[in-house]
Amino acid sequence: MNPHADRADRRSLAWLARHRLLEGRPEQAERIGRQRSGHLAARTNPEVTAEMLRLLSDWYVWLFAFDDGYCEDRERGSRPGPLALTTARLARALDAVPAPAEAGGPVDAYAVALREIRDRVGAQASPSQLFRWESTVRDYLSAQVWEAANREAGVVPGPAEYVAMRRHAGATYTCLALVDVAAGYEAAPAETDGPALRRLRDITANLVSWDNDLYSHAKETTGDQGRHNLVEVLARHHRCSSAAARELAVAMRDAEMSAFVELSEAVSTDGGAAAAAYARSLGLWLRGHIEWSRSTSRFDVPAPGASR
Repeated sequence: MNPHADRADRRSLAWLARHRLLEGRPEQAERIGRQRSGHLAARTNPEVTAEMLRLLSDWYVWLFAFDDGYCEDRERGSRPGPLALTTARLARALDAVPAPAEAGGPVDAYAVALREIRDRVGAQASPSQLFRWESTVRDYLSAQVWEAANREAGVVPGPAEYVAMRRHAGATYTCLALVDVAAGYEAAPAETDGPALRRLRDITANLVSWDNDLYSHAKETTGDQGRHNLVEVLARHHRCSSAAARELAVAMRDAEMSAFVELSEAVSTDGGAAAAAYARSLGLWLRGHIEWSRSTSRFDVPAPGASR
């Protein structure tokens, strides 16, 4: 656990309120306040400075706020057309020369906050690192429209499609793109974009996504949001019970973890020092996400008749 965890959590909640990202949505704001988003940043990045931890924590809070305020909202998150317009406006905030602010509204608040994060990342990252992070954010925004289209059509995607898209929809790539920036090192582009580290990132994103699905399955099925969960995808594909599908999901997860360990060790042995540090950072992110998931309130199932 990063020693600056509690301070990062408090300051990120203040940042969230200052940007008014969940203004008029007290239930979502209260939920984020309880889930200790700063502790997710602190567990997944235990060795970074207080300044870098705050940047990461603010980014994670932005993602949680957008997920709760738009993607998981029954009205906003189930209409792919309007959501595509929203994500397009947000993507423009990442441009080198951002588009002029449009008429006020909640989308503009998210765009202003996203631009601030982008500029703070740019102050710490190399041009290549900044471009890599921007690309992952754009992919994340596009994947939200894919999810909304599935919700509108009542579609449960097949396993292959789900695995490929879940890595982007869960924003994991956007977080992994910052681990080296936050830790203050950079692998050579030939290594960062080479097959070994790209495969290691894919495996890491799979594991984080599937762990998230296993932890959140009960809550999502209670809220009728299970179509974008690995357990429900496997249950529909194999025509089996949720319990049987969960066993299949755990088996997939264990095989993927074995692949992570094997490839991470190979990168650490055969790659350069920065590549080895990156593989280690991915391992820290994996383990930190597990620890946070075990203690956060984000996956709590609401009691019948109780407020969220």
